[in-house]
Amino acid sequence: MVEKDSLVQGPICVASTQVDDAQDIRVNVQSSLKQCRDPSFVSAEESSRIDPHLNYVKGAQWSPDGTTLLTDSADHHIRTYILPPDLLEGTSSPHRLDPYSVLPSAEPTYATAIYPFFNLRDPSTTLFLSSVRDHPIRLASALVPTTVATYSLIHPTTEAFITPYSMVYPQALGGTHFLTGSDSLICLFDVSRPGSEGPVAWMPTIPSKRKQMVGGGVGMKGIISAMAINPVGDGILAAGTFSRQIGLYGANGTGESLGTFSITKTDAHRHIGGAGVTQLLWSPCGRYLYIAERKSDGVLIFDIRVTGQLLGWLEGRRAVTNQRMKIDVVPVAQGESHEIWAGGTDGYMRVWRNPTHTAGPQKCDWEWKIHDDAVSSTVLHPMGTIAATTSGQRRSSRDINAVDETVHPTKKVDNSLKVWSMPFLDTAAS
Repeated sequence: MVEKDSLVQGPICVASTQVDDAQDIRVNVQSSLKQCRDPSFVSAEESSRIDPHLNYVKGAQWSPDGTTLLTDSADHHIRTYILPPDLLEGTSSPHRLDPYSVLPSAEPTYATAIYPFFNLRDPSTTLFLSSVRDHPIRLASALVPTTVATYSLIHPTTEAFITPYSMVYPQALGGTHFLTGSDSLICLFDVSRPGSEGPVAWMPTIPSKRKQMVGGGVGMKGIISAMAINPVGDGILAAGTFSRQIGLYGANGTGESLGTFSITKTDAHRHIGGAGVTQLLWSPCGRYLYIAERKSDGVLIFDIRVTGQLLGWLEGRRAVTNQRMKIDVVPVAQGESHEIWAGGTDGYMRVWRNPTHTAGPQKCDWEWKIHDDAVSSTVLHPMGTIAATTSGQRRSSRDINAVDETVHPTKKVDNSLKVWSMPFLDTAAS
């Protein structure tokens, strides 16, 4: 049951892309394309071919300074949104969000990572990485749709590009290095070494055949689909795979394997399912690891520090889909506790308070209807009390036609980015 807390009035939408007016977005895309010189970018004519109703927003990410949002959409474009300075000033309607810059690609983007010292006041820091299928990793500006540098990850035998499915650009590495995750492989790149030189370290997640023959080595096999570095500064990297395995590595991912475990046969599987890791999040205290999966109705909670076992799971998330559905962990009460925020395919945003205080299954404490379509990401502002959500899902033209018919009056297409004010958050969490 959801708490009927009189203090919780619900989030207030303060900004939205209002993507039903698709012509405005197409103009922004074409304007940005005229500035591009990268051969991997598509032409303006190609960018306008996708039906606006099919161009759902796959996810959003806050810049570390909280001024900017990056989104990835089904048209393979990464859009930059800079929040207006009067965002929280009272208005009769939400602010209209328009892309400040649009970085288009010819192929899908598998992963993005923002420079950890991003500061809008210093344009030289407004950078982000993106992993595009069949192309080098690129470092690009969030303010101007241009590529600053590229980094090649090439298979030594086939000479084909290896596309990372996950990337982290951690503050712990000083902004000089970043990590990528691909098929049974974690790589470390030096930002100052662009071009064809490749990573400075190759770290397979499965032991070598020689080690296996002598009975040594532990590891995991599969596509590294998610990574996260422990926030407490001990340098432990957690990596998860589509094959439902979790590995822990020391020295910010560059050290030895600290252990691996599978999440396929837990008590939680019977209740919430799961078909491959899509996101990993550490608790602010660095003791618990949250695991989000595709085709799952919840989130797993593992106690990494003490028992190394499943503590419990959050249920009722409504995310039984192959689509990545991004969640967030939010510190509250001056860091003494935290909450998990997540969206579902039913358009709801849900909150689980104090998720580690009890073992076993936990239902959400609050939920609000915020979109008319699947909520593909829920991300809280670094400073708190503001959230960004994105929505939409893969559809066919037949689905769109059905939406327009009067026999389906309740079906709507909502491919949008929204920003929410939550003045109740500090009060309710204390």
